[in-house]
Amino acid sequence: MARVRVVLVRPENAANIGACARLVRNSGAVGLDLVAPGDWRTVECWRTAWGAQDVLEGVRVFPDLVSALEGVALPVALSGRRSVGGPLVDIRDAAEFVGALGEDEESRLVFGPETNGLTNEEIACCGRVATIPSDPGQPSYNLSHAVAIAAYEVHRAGATGRPRAPAPRRATHDEKERLLALLREGLLALGALPRVNAEGHTRDWLALVQRVDLSPRELKLLEHLARKMVQAGGRD
Repeated sequence: MARVRVVLVRPENAANIGACARLVRNSGAVGLDLVAPGDWRTVECWRTAWGAQDVLEGVRVFPDLVSALEGVALPVALSGRRSVGGPLVDIRDAAEFVGALGEDEESRLVFGPETNGLTNEEIACCGRVATIPSDPGQPSYNLSHAVAIAAYEVHRAGATGRPRAPAPRRATHDEKERLLALLREGLLALGALPRVNAEGHTRDWLALVQRVDLSPRELKLLEHLARKMVQAGGRD
């Protein structure tokens, strides 16, 4: 099974960070990453990480989500919103995707801040987005509860004991980011993107490319296409 880490983006409650560290240890995930956290090294954080203080000592801190996803084959954003601009899958189905990864691949379970969750841009950055079923009367979960459910489902998917064929290597998140930069240049060159607010119009492309599994060869084919688009646009 892939190496799975939990990523908390802009966490607001230090006690939740400690509780998530304990859940990392419970589920067999390899570690905990924080993106732009506040002051999280508190007594309450260490108290709620009962039995998993070593996970807190090994926490990695990143300035943004793109940095936290470097080298990752499959990031999965968790969101309670039903309209996220792309396909939304049940966490149990998403866990099966993670469980099918090779042992040398990396996956991330990405959670947003307690108050508002992940932004649309952050969800698009991950590509795949999963939701945890809940009662409509109280649809949102506490952050640590959501991490517990998602981490359990991934652990369960990886512990089924079913034989798996060796998985082919997938393009990583940062390799896709480089492809997206080339595609953006090509789309601009052909006039398929407006010069004004081009970034806002590339969100769907971002989500599409990050969601699709690409082999290294397929990645090179799309990079070649993007370069040809730039050349063709320059001939006008």
